[in-house]
Amino acid sequence: MHKVLIYILLVSVSVFAAATVSVQEEYPSTSPAATLWSGYEPPIFGDGAGYYFWDSQETSSWAPTYNWRTPHNPQGWHGDDTYWTLSTPFAIRFCGSNHAAGSNFYVGSNGILGFMSSGMDNPINQNLPSTSAPNNIMAAFWDNLSGYTNGEIYVETAGSAPTRKWCITYSPWYYYEAAADPIEFQILIHEAPLTTVNNSVEFRYKDVIGDSWRDNGFSATVGLENSGGTDAVQYSYNQEIIPNQFSILFVDKNWVDDQLGDFNLLTPEDGAEVYTGETINFTWEEASYGGHGDVTYTLFMDDNPEFSSPLVFDRGGVTWFNYVFGDDDTGNYWWKVYAEEDDIGISKWCEDVFEFLVTGVSVDETTWGQIKAEY
Repeated sequence: MHKVLIYILLVSVSVFAAATVSVQEEYPSTSPAATLWSGYEPPIFGDGAGYYFWDSQETSSWAPTYNWRTPHNPQGWHGDDTYWTLSTPFAIRFCGSNHAAGSNFYVGSNGILGFMSSGMDNPINQNLPSTSAPNNIMAAFWDNLSGYTNGEIYVETAGSAPTRKWCITYSPWYYYEAAADPIEFQILIHEAPLTTVNNSVEFRYKDVIGDSWRDNGFSATVGLENSGGTDAVQYSYNQEIIPNQFSILFVDKNWVDDQLGDFNLLTPEDGAEVYTGETINFTWEEASYGGHGDVTYTLFMDDNPEFSSPLVFDRGGVTWFNYVFGDDDTGNYWWKVYAEEDDIGISKWCEDVFEFLVTGVSVDETTWGQIKAEY
């Protein structure tokens, strides 16, 4: 029996040690979800086209905080009922469609931006969704606007990969036939954490008061629409609900739904002492999850706190693992667990790393006599 146990242990160690290199490449040291997870909180207004949205007047932990970004890199663009062409600085997934870095992106003078040029100069805002052009759009503030001769649009990429932001700012800009009082608003497209996730889109409004009968979105459309004009997430249509110093954030629906909650290690506890030849029961909490897929767990164990050459155990959907240390395995060990959901690939490490000590069992003569007597 003792020889069989040692053989099983050696086989499992050799198999998992051989798999260490490839597995390490699949599991990053930091989960991309970790800095964003706050728990799912339904938006007040609604959702559509694969997005939820929140505004800066909400108390949700997902809600944006208004913070006007000082614009840089003016393009020298102004005019009326026209549009200009840019190249995207990074890959953008929008309404479920992927656009590679360097794709054409159109900026319209009437407060709409998007991936299709048709209708991009249209001054007559529409109720979304609409199959009429323009489609595939970000309607930041779609109204009859104009840059006149002194308007300006700024375009810049802020930050570094993988958390860059593409910022497009209208400042100053004007309601058509209201050139005396400028308005200012900007669009930020956030780099996505995963290729399966729609990029978050943020609209910021510094000043949208410039014409008493059109102020605050009274004659504007605000929202996102897909390429066919068949689905949209609309914040407002001809509603006077866009105040100054205000922002709206559109976030991928599955990215919100599929977030993993925090989870902790249980046994063996941090600082525990365990013994060779005994079955050690590793257990951890289940990560809370209300998403569209299944959650699996992977246990990492190493005699180095840096986990330079860990044993890696794929545990599927269970939150436990039994292991037996051999006589030559004494010393200090560290362990941690990695969780991943399989809908869009959001992952998360446990909240802690536990250390434990493996020691040999001292067996007295009486015990040996009892053992011998059993045979």
